[in-house]
Amino acid sequence: MKTTLTRDNTFLAISVEQAKLWCRIDADEEDELIEGLIRTAQEAAENYTNRAIVPVEVEIELDEGCKRFTLPISPVSSVTKVELLDAEGVREPLSDPDSYWVLLRDTGAVLTLSGQIRGSRTLVVTCDAGYADPEAIPAPIKQAIAVHVGSFYAGREGQDTAEATFRTLLNPYRVGGL
Repeated sequence: MKTTLTRDNTFLAISVEQAKLWCRIDADEEDELIEGLIRTAQEAAENYTNRAIVPVEVEIELDEGCKRFTLPISPVSSVTKVELLDAEGVREPLSDPDSYWVLLRDTGAVLTLSGQIRGSRTLVVTCDAGYADPEAIPAPIKQAIAVHVGSFYAGREGQDTAEATFRTLLNPYRVGGL
């Protein structure tokens, strides 16, 4: 399975202002540092939960021969394209709405192929995953990011004093992943 991700690099799960409030910072001199810490904490949360927090477009090449696939990312908001890949690398879109169906769940999407398509060639699925805006992110995930930012900010020498809290907040959101 080959996976390609295109991320929205402007997205922040919590604002710089929210992080500064959490860290009890009044001045603006360290806003760039705080933004970097938010991005690092978001990535740590994504890695721990196997969940896309930042909006991402994902292209997944799935092995031939299967009829049902669980897409290895969540939450999936939509499957935007399904294509067959031939031996020469040419892609053919599946335009017939009856050739596949998708079940979207918070823990991942399941794509099922109809009988005519099954096992013929490699499948390429393009989907949108992650949370569309910060308001859609569950509060415990946002809290975990704030805790991590605060710990990074306070312990710049590398000691993380809040790892247990971070994991406790994120444990209910862990799913299988890439």
